[in-house]
Amino acid sequence: MPILRTIVSAITIALLCPIALADWPNLGGGPMANGRSGAIGPSSAEVTWARSNMGCLISWAPAIEGHRAFMVRQTYAQAPYNPPPGEARVHCLDLTTGATLWTFDCPFESGQWTTVVYGAKDGRVFVGRGGNGSASAGRVHCLDAQTGAVIWVSADMVRTGAYDGIVFMDDGDPIFASHLEMRRIDAQTGATVWLTSRSCSVSGNCGPARDGDAIYVDEVAGGGQRISRFSATTGQRLYSSQTMPGFLNQNSPFCATGGLVFYLRTSNEGPSFDKLYAFKDTGSGFQLLWSAQAYTEPGARHAVTPDGGVTMLSPEGRLQIRDQLTGAVRAESAGTVLSPTGFTSSMVAVDALGRLYHNNSNGAGGGPADLRAFAPTLEVFWSASITGLSQGGPALSADGSLIAAGTVDVQRYWTPPPCSEADLNCDGIVDGADLGAMLSAWGPCPGCAADLNDDARVDGADLGQLLTAFGT
Repeated sequence: MPILRTIVSAITIALLCPIALADWPNLGGGPMANGRSGAIGPSSAEVTWARSNMGCLISWAPAIEGHRAFMVRQTYAQAPYNPPPGEARVHCLDLTTGATLWTFDCPFESGQWTTVVYGAKDGRVFVGRGGNGSASAGRVHCLDAQTGAVIWVSADMVRTGAYDGIVFMDDGDPIFASHLEMRRIDAQTGATVWLTSRSCSVSGNCGPARDGDAIYVDEVAGGGQRISRFSATTGQRLYSSQTMPGFLNQNSPFCATGGLVFYLRTSNEGPSFDKLYAFKDTGSGFQLLWSAQAYTEPGARHAVTPDGGVTMLSPEGRLQIRDQLTGAVRAESAGTVLSPTGFTSSMVAVDALGRLYHNNSNGAGGGPADLRAFAPTLEVFWSASITGLSQGGPALSADGSLIAAGTVDVQRYWTPPPCSEADLNCDGIVDGADLGAMLSAWGPCPGCAADLNDDARVDGADLGQLLTAFGT
């Protein structure tokens, strides 16, 4: 019964091994906040749907999990204020059709700010009303991603705002960072797991990045800023980097595998101060690997590439990819990527092929923003002008959808993914449906699509190839 045992073993493996998804759970795209996605993004500027009836004053970052996108559409400007119903409503959209699945009005308490979608993970969406430069605090509301129903409301207030962002632990616990504190909350109950103090140089853009148990944030140091490592398990501050000289800064760190941490320390203070820094976390301290002069971008979110690159803007405003370890320039755009006003706050996503999607983010208002798609060598292969894109994208989903939520409308860019050899039903993912197609063709089968090694049989050798590709 060797074939039967092989089939049973294959089915068991397929059921137990989770499919590797590439959702966009939080600002920055994942725990490392480095904009890198495992999905294949759109190859053209084709818009598969657009919601023009969802205008807003300021475009905030969407979060994506599965086939749902979650975002705030803000319609009322005054803060602090007594808002009308629906003024900053959370919308859950079907990623495939753009249809509204549910909405949620986050309760308002005196002194609070606009609603923030902090992120989404494991079927839970976390929203609140903290922010406004950490001046306001709100309770976190945990919602069911399927229905929008409230699962729990935290007892403790959180000051984290839309510009800060959060990261998730592998078990789903969110970690919130704001101007003077960080807090880990239990995703199941809403209880605070730990609370610790930290010091950010400004009262916004103070978000964290996570690599395993390491939480990285920027902190104030004498004469500038430094990167500090905290324990995600206990909240304890462990050690800090050398000082990066300068006055104030409005950016958050991001990281890459191998203990690499990047920080864009720019405040329009000149070439001696405005730089992208690259550090190596040695396990007991930080080693400065390199720094490079950079364009001043408050609130920017840059990214890393699959082949060991990191993005930044040159002082002239050209998009660059530099080597993560050496800082050597690998590629540079032919022209600048600056907005028409010169104010730019890059939002970058990188897909599995190393293609870059760059939003030059013309501020928080309603000005035009350019969304450009770059090849890994930084040639533009498509572009679109979007009103008031700000933080509203690019956000990449597991199926390769790119969501751009401007102030006028919300759009989905998507190109059907190419079929891989193991994707027998050509639906863009290798999963149980392909396994079923292979098992139905088991045995002698000349010319079958399931005969992946072309030996005229569908057998264990083909099954091994399919399982290797499972979830991709």
